Amino acid sequence: TPGSYNGTTPSSINDLGVITGNYYDANGFGHGFLREPDGEFTRFDVPGVGGYGTSAITLNLEGAVVGYYTDSNYLYHAFLRSPDGTFTTWTAPDACTDVSQGCIGTGATNINVFGIIVGGYSDNSGNFVHHSYVRSLDGELKVFDVPGAGTGSYQGTGCGGCDLGFNVEGAVAGIYIDANNVQHSFLRSPQGTLTTFDAPGAGTASGQGTVGPTSLNDFGAITGSYLDANYVQHGYLRSASGDITTVDPAGSLATEPFGINDLGAITGYYLDPNDVNRGFVAVPCNQMCSENDEAATRTIPATDTNRVAPTLNRVLNPKLRFMPWNRNLGAPPSK
Repeated sequence: TPGSYNGTTPSSINDLGVITGNYYDANGFGHGFLREPDGEFTRFDVPGVGGYGTSAITLNLEGAVVGYYTDSNYLYHAFLRSPDGTFTTWTAPDACTDVSQGCIGTGATNINVFGIIVGGYSDNSGNFVHHSYVRSLDGELKVFDVPGAGTGSYQGTGCGGCDLGFNVEGAVAGIYIDANNVQHSFLRSPQGTLTTFDAPGAGTASGQGTVGPTSLNDFGAITGSYLDANYVQHGYLRSASGDITTVDPAGSLATEPFGINDLGAITGYYLDPNDVNRGFVAVPCNQMCSENDEAATRTIPATDTNRVAPTLNRVLNPKLRFMPWNRNLGAPPSK
């Protein structure tokens, strides 16, 4: 319906070209879908769904989809839709349940090729502290918290619907909020070792900071965004060795990277001086380095369409070429 912000919103595509996402009906209720490469659609709803509906977030190579849905009380639960169409749902053992008091619930936001899932939830402490988890194939939730994460209202590690970067090796990237409500980022190794980091230039006041990784590739490169001391949003790239550089298309007033692939290409959107949201792709260059086994790429000469960045070790080499396309992004669905 024009002006209602309903319609179709793809959210993830796998290497076989299968797409998952959501569509919103005339009542603003969310449903999940799968689109095959030949254009065939499969629509789905999680059993027991109510409230806002189903939110399909991502899928893996096998076609398994994870996300979250609300029940009739508007409490969020996590779900897995297996390739055969069967559903598994769960709520973290100590997750909150009282929506009327500000509870959010549990969500799942990523799944790798082996079927391991990551997500988060808000707890029942009364402060709705956020925690993140890794879900094994047998359904066990391994909850983790970053040292330094706050325990006040809506502080903690991740959140129920926060994007978590997750790669084939089992590494997880996400955010945490400290006791001063400043946001920081973390990388959790497959063995459980936690490394915290902040983008240079990130603000240190309440509500500022490194507001989160949104994508982690299989070589350990992370992309996300940060808010500076003036609450201006910038994109960043963190290489596998820990080098961080700002990723801002020319003319950007605010930048939001959403994904990075194994070649180091980044995609997202930015706000231009006319307050129009535009998509971008930032690519390292147009030639692979065949002698480099970590998918580094050659440098190309700087031009008006290149953004010079410091030399990064391993995954990405120094220059990013931005290729914007005109795609106006509407507001999120009104509920």
